[in-house]
Amino acid sequence: MCGVCGFFGKHRKLQAEHLASATHLLSHRGPDGLRVWLHPEGIVGLGHTRLAIIDIEGGKQPMSSFDGRFTMVFNGEIYNYRELRNELEGDGYRFITSSDTEVLLNSYHRWGTESLKLLDGMFSFALFDEVERKLLLARDRTGIKPLYYYRDQESIVFASELKAILSWPHVQRRVDRFAVRDFLMMGHSIAPSTCFRDCRELEPGSYLEISTISEHTTRYWSWSRREKSRTEVDPLAVLDRELKAAVRGQMVADVPIGAFLSGGIDSSLIVSLAVADAGSRLSTFNVRFGELTYDESRYARAVAAHVGTDHHEIVVERNCASADLVHTVLNQFDQPFGDSSAIPTYLICREIRKHVKVVLGGDGGDEMFGGYERFAYADLAGWISSCPALTVRILTTMARHAMFLSQDSRRQAVRLLRVAQVPPNERSVALSAIVQQADLPIVLQPDFLPSASDMTGLPSVANSKGESGGADLVDFTVNHRLPGDYLKKIDIMSSAHGLEVRVPMLSNHILSFAESLPTKLKYSLVKNKILLRRLARQYLPREIARKPKQGFGIPLDTWLGTQGRKDVAALLSSRSARILDFVRRDFVEAVSNQFATGQWKRSHVSRYSVYQAAYALWSLESWLQRWNPSV
Repeated sequence: MCGVCGFFGKHRKLQAEHLASATHLLSHRGPDGLRVWLHPEGIVGLGHTRLAIIDIEGGKQPMSSFDGRFTMVFNGEIYNYRELRNELEGDGYRFITSSDTEVLLNSYHRWGTESLKLLDGMFSFALFDEVERKLLLARDRTGIKPLYYYRDQESIVFASELKAILSWPHVQRRVDRFAVRDFLMMGHSIAPSTCFRDCRELEPGSYLEISTISEHTTRYWSWSRREKSRTEVDPLAVLDRELKAAVRGQMVADVPIGAFLSGGIDSSLIVSLAVADAGSRLSTFNVRFGELTYDESRYARAVAAHVGTDHHEIVVERNCASADLVHTVLNQFDQPFGDSSAIPTYLICREIRKHVKVVLGGDGGDEMFGGYERFAYADLAGWISSCPALTVRILTTMARHAMFLSQDSRRQAVRLLRVAQVPPNERSVALSAIVQQADLPIVLQPDFLPSASDMTGLPSVANSKGESGGADLVDFTVNHRLPGDYLKKIDIMSSAHGLEVRVPMLSNHILSFAESLPTKLKYSLVKNKILLRRLARQYLPREIARKPKQGFGIPLDTWLGTQGRKDVAALLSSRSARILDFVRRDFVEAVSNQFATGQWKRSHVSRYSVYQAAYALWSLESWLQRWNPSV
């Protein structure tokens, strides 16, 4: 975990002091060292803040190649760097450090951009080529590590976080209305857009090459479903082998490593396999909430006792979420971010950093192996869509008035029936959205967008088989939801405390395996994580392998307390609230009033409760007040 930033002036020489200032803003990502490199002609500058994990003394950056042609700054870890180093040494390359940075540098020296396909790890980096006078920006396959950039006709500036880019005096701060629309629908922006119109996010699995005369972006990898029957192999044995190899490869470090242990299947599997490779007793970490509805700590304790770890519980008491804490969390993201589980993630990362600098996590398992109920809902929506339209309308009316169902079940049924009526290539967005496209006119100000139905910027998923279902939604989730929400949350919250989080589930071999795994081994209408649960039964207590998925939700209403909720409602509905430039007052007041009074009815949002809608509006208002972007 590090921070990278820099500039390349096609026609403008930028100031060294601005580079130093931008680099300093990333110190939390790399508290072990800060260095900058400036080209003798002033056309390029690279900055780096380091969290020292591998080759603590020798891996300092920026780093130049042996011949001086390439200079690089790199954020992340390359887990197969030893294998690549052996191959490069066979080709005559010599190394003066033991770092993966030098391996990455020489890999590019040897194979150019083809080297990106050989890297198994998490990374974002910038590399300047002195001979061709061009800059390369690159990002790992699934977007574990972030990279943003701003460009105009004369220069490009880039960084691991937007705050470093926005510190440059020539960078404009203007609202991207489509990205704000995406945020209100999805809870996050969707790459390559950000909520700043002129700032872009390099998409996962992509690289950008820019010179004084040209620039182009290339996608070198993307998740693509290619299911196989796999009659020739035992998929359980393959998953077992590949997950063991991934965990073993990610245990390499010159500092102690710990692990998240939520009590769910993914993190529990990672912990059980990591124990065998730990050089000492593995430290595991769990967060325990004051309300049983949100608490999985007993499952985490059971796993820790079963495999034998040094287990730590971080207790989060009621009324812990002060407005100051929430503002601290929101400000880390530099743009609106609507996932309130960032708050406990911030707290647990802060506690873990007191013990270790590196921790393993289970991210990616739900997305690739069928952990979400909405995957099955997508299949149901596809089947319902084949019914006559009149039948679907009648079923929708019946669902609204089916008093034998709970209010929540009725709303879920109505939502499913509504989703079945949207075009197939829009269902993945509809099933993931907080606010549905059809509800935008009652959420957005009439003049916010030329047309609320304009879906510019939102990705569509077209199924080559001519049908839309859970498999499409898996694609959408891995390609967009995973990097835009889940990985972004863990990267920003962990880096706020100088903590590195590694995700073995997203290793290259497991990605390839999961791409080709048949849907029937991922989920059905009555089961989820079918193959992962089979594997879990080999390593974990039975209750863990069988337990239903529980999301990392938080009791935000309880945490804030009555007065805290009233304060938030007052902020959102005040006449000076900036969100009223974008969001209709009646919608804001409806959400605010229910949030303040504790009437947990669901309003225009179909997935999240009112308090989560309030959190999204709070996030947007906080961003507008902090950065004051022009509309």
